Amino acid sequence: MSARPMDREALRAMFAEPADGHFGRSKVMPLDDAIRAHVEPGMMLHFAYSEGRPMAASNALVRVFAGRDPGFTIVSAGLVANQASLVTERIAKRLIVSFVGENYPTPGPNRLFQKAIDSGDVEVENHSLLVLSQRLAAGAYGFPFAPTRSWGGSSLAENDCYAEIDDPFGTGQKIGVVKPLIPDVTFVHGLAADTDGNIILSPPFGEGDISAFAASKGVVATVERIVSTDVVRRHAHLVKIPAYRVLSVSEAPFGCHPFAIYSPAGLGVPAYVEDFQAFAEIRAASKKPELFDQWVREWILGVDSHEDYVAKLGVDRLDALRGRASADAWMDDVSPATLKRLTEIEGHDSRELMVVEAARAVEAKVRDEGRTIVEAGVGLANLAAWLAVTKLQHEDGIPAELVAEIGLYGYMPKAGEPFIFSNRNLPTCKSMTGVEAVLGLYIAGRHNNCIAIIGAGQIDNAGNINSTQTGDGRFLLGSGGANDITSGAADTIAVTQQSRHRLVDKLPYVTSPGKNVSTLVTDLGVYEKEAGRFALTRYIPVAGQTKDETIEHIRSECGWDLVVSDRLTAAEPPRREDLLKLRLFDIRNDFLDYSAERAEGATR
Repeated sequence: MSARPMDREALRAMFAEPADGHFGRSKVMPLDDAIRAHVEPGMMLHFAYSEGRPMAASNALVRVFAGRDPGFTIVSAGLVANQASLVTERIAKRLIVSFVGENYPTPGPNRLFQKAIDSGDVEVENHSLLVLSQRLAAGAYGFPFAPTRSWGGSSLAENDCYAEIDDPFGTGQKIGVVKPLIPDVTFVHGLAADTDGNIILSPPFGEGDISAFAASKGVVATVERIVSTDVVRRHAHLVKIPAYRVLSVSEAPFGCHPFAIYSPAGLGVPAYVEDFQAFAEIRAASKKPELFDQWVREWILGVDSHEDYVAKLGVDRLDALRGRASADAWMDDVSPATLKRLTEIEGHDSRELMVVEAARAVEAKVRDEGRTIVEAGVGLANLAAWLAVTKLQHEDGIPAELVAEIGLYGYMPKAGEPFIFSNRNLPTCKSMTGVEAVLGLYIAGRHNNCIAIIGAGQIDNAGNINSTQTGDGRFLLGSGGANDITSGAADTIAVTQQSRHRLVDKLPYVTSPGKNVSTLVTDLGVYEKEAGRFALTRYIPVAGQTKDETIEHIRSECGWDLVVSDRLTAAEPPRREDLLKLRLFDIRNDFLDYSAERAEGATR
């Protein structure tokens, strides 16, 4: 007797996905309970750095362990804002970090972190962003070390986790290598997850994806929303962390607050922008220990859970943050009155001309030397990169592409928010990847053709840069991606306001080596390498001063013996359209100062 042939419905049922989409027990649990279940004193804990930052998990760690002196080692690409509570509440004993301070809306030191580090209450192991990722990758792959192009020729090379070895294949080269980094638990914040723990991450991915595989125990995840496995399947390209690496999942809407999160179209999870008000309040409180203590008592220890924290923020405030994440919401920052006011400002100051000159330097590197990738650093360097690339693309038809270190490629900046990782710029990206792609490949890889532009806290005559430590040993900020950029980019432009304190003869600490730094732009002039040392090639004219008087002032504000190039010229005034775009980028005056009335063409 022959078997009955199967119809299409029976065939479909045979190969169908399980109806409920998950197996075993659900991993969903309240955040504070998840930390109690999976985190023990003395552990190494990693806060993954991506578009979605696990700020709710940081607060919860403080709530659970405050007063217990748990002695954690905290690993992070950047510790900022409310995360200062990790040191003020004695949660952290040791930091393995690339950046510690403030980064929104402007970068700067944080006094609370500085005090903890300088006093020895907290030990710090300085890293750069790419090397931190490479160490995590070595841990994830189970390798005994990872090769790196970073750190050579800098003070970071003194770290015990770094060595240089001979190329085993006989090229005669020395290869930098770093030890693997294996945290016990990694904290990650994603857009969504199913109850099994498959995590949909918000791009760009930073080092959040690889770090999930480095952690010896696994991932404690927070997400904006718990979704069905069908939703996970539809967005499988964003599932960078599979369930088998996840210990727990906690639904935590606004889990990145005060930071933003980006949500690609079609997922149905609301995005939100950075909370400028919250950052301002935290930054103000951080200036005095007693004020920050009050802030922590109110916003972290004074609430029972993340849900209570969100309720305390209030519906109106949260709705506004979500509303400003919509596609054209940035245009609301440019009211007709604001546009009229900015258009009518006459003249310019030396800081604005510095940014324009830096942008011109970027344009020349692209146009004359064929650079195709423009890496945007923070602050004034970021504004210059934005100004240069928008002009190159819109006016010159040259396809230079902007990149930023956590994984942005090919984006076009909008007005109103000068933060380097601004949420409103992400929908314009042509690609969103991670730290190793941008810093390791686009900027420093075999085919890199990158002109980078970065800020400089201090810089010497050879282009070496310090952003880590003062002459008397006090902590500043750290590297971030700066060391990786100057170590690997084809060429680098540095930007800083000029003084003898910033342009120094000898650095107390070399954060970033200067071998690939060809140009320095300040608010007094432009320096280019001649015979391996900077020479003044362009000066910024000052109203009421002769050329010789201006050069003597530049000399008086230079910490090394000033060399004036035979090619010296005066900087040309900026175009009105460039000044307007620059002011629209920095509409709050976070970095510039165009509020004062000026005479036509005046500089100061």
